Amino acid sequence: MMLENNPLVSASQSQFINIKPSSSQSQIGTKVPITRSKSEGSGTNGATVEMPDIGLEEAVRYLSLSDESTQLRGASFIQHQAFTEDEAKEKVWRLSGIPPLIKLLKSDNLQLQQTAASALRNIVFKDKNNKLEVERCEGIEAILTLLKNTNVEETQKQLTGLLWNLSSADELKPELIKNAMPLLTESIVVPYSLWTDINTCKHIDPEVFYNTTGCFRNLSCASDKERISMRNCTGLIDSLITYVQTQVERGEPDDKSVENCVCILHNLSYQLEKEAPDHFPEFSNPDVSPQENKNNKSIFNHKRTKTQKAVSFSAMEVDKPEGVNWLYHLKSLQLYLSLLGFSQKEATLEACCGALQNLTASKSPVSTLMSQTIIEKLHGLPVISPLLNSPNLGLQKTAMSLVGNISRVASLRSTMAKEILPKVSTMVSTVTPKMVESDRSISTACRVMHTLMLAEPDIGKTMLNQKLIDSLSLLSSNVFFDTARKDAGVLLWSLWGEKDFQNVLKKQGMNKDTFINAVTATAYQGVKNMNGN
Repeated sequence: MMLENNPLVSASQSQFINIKPSSSQSQIGTKVPITRSKSEGSGTNGATVEMPDIGLEEAVRYLSLSDESTQLRGASFIQHQAFTEDEAKEKVWRLSGIPPLIKLLKSDNLQLQQTAASALRNIVFKDKNNKLEVERCEGIEAILTLLKNTNVEETQKQLTGLLWNLSSADELKPELIKNAMPLLTESIVVPYSLWTDINTCKHIDPEVFYNTTGCFRNLSCASDKERISMRNCTGLIDSLITYVQTQVERGEPDDKSVENCVCILHNLSYQLEKEAPDHFPEFSNPDVSPQENKNNKSIFNHKRTKTQKAVSFSAMEVDKPEGVNWLYHLKSLQLYLSLLGFSQKEATLEACCGALQNLTASKSPVSTLMSQTIIEKLHGLPVISPLLNSPNLGLQKTAMSLVGNISRVASLRSTMAKEILPKVSTMVSTVTPKMVESDRSISTACRVMHTLMLAEPDIGKTMLNQKLIDSLSLLSSNVFFDTARKDAGVLLWSLWGEKDFQNVLKKQGMNKDTFINAVTATAYQGVKNMNGN
């Protein structure tokens, strides 16, 4: 198999209260902006509580006293210390400070509720043990109960930020999907994304929506079981699509919540055909499947194949898609391409490419149809091809993988060659020994180049020059490029094996030894054996 589905992408953490923005963890290397909150100790009225001159032991003891002002002093101090000193988080745990903070979420005092939520948000930030402790102390139930009952925006911000932080712990994702997701979807995501009249709809702060989508972004990185539950959550996918569409129409493709929404959609498109087979009944009968890929078992079979009649798949173009239908609908594909053309945020671009990559990843008729739709119906190449030379390695890798997927469809190669070959040729020609981190991207580039050059030799001949061949030659013998060196060797061998290419290479003064040697022979034979030829 040439390429696999794109990995899932997460936004692992929310943040401390008032902490400087920092990068969160991510499975595909994206950097996620961090939310900001009000200053330490601020209550619902915005007044700042003066930090008492006490220690953590005393602050934790204050939490269990009966006087609310004393409880507030203790919670505020813990919030502040967890913000300024990482070791304070572990110390609060050792002092058993988490249970009383959770208990304060049940207080009737609005300021205590908010400060306790803020303190917990700081305490669990990048601290897995404290996250699990909150769950062990039935903290998730307390958080959701308060979120359901409070109308205080600042408290909602802290609670959703707390849930975002908790959602990065894999152990908590099943419970959060089961219990938090329905509430958050119904009370925040749906009403916010479908908000059309400020006078008739419940007001929801943008930061609350952002925190919630950050939480869902993490949850969508869970197992297939949880991913399926998210897809089936009533109103979730519809709301995410509606929000992104609205922001694009408003000319705000770089809105911070758009990134989260598109990343969720990207993750929910992962293994979609396998996990939601009921949505693709037209493709269950192999007799009606597009045949062109059956004639292209290996990279050595480069003969042009006649375009097959596309299978009718009406679900892609229904007037009013709902739920899972959105994940593969024509309007969604167009939305991803629109964002690729207008967004400046690399994480958003990577998520859009990732969603398209997932939909084109398999060798099934579904992926073939998705590839054909992207290229022939939606004319997506002009916005995809520039990303192949992106300085962002994660974005470049995802875009290259998408192009690699699409290049498997023989009927699209002619269209692709003119647009894509110059891009991949430039990349391969400029490979240096320091680019080991891009091994997979370079490997894919060599394969795409091989496929398109052999499919369209007239265009392929124009790519041939000494710089490219020297780069391929050096790459083929560089053992640090574990994958790319093999594909570079195969490409060199194949170029000399084609008479049209060989003549051009000879005219430029190149000789056979550069192309046919022990290194390239080993690479060629290895791929040939793998493909059963």
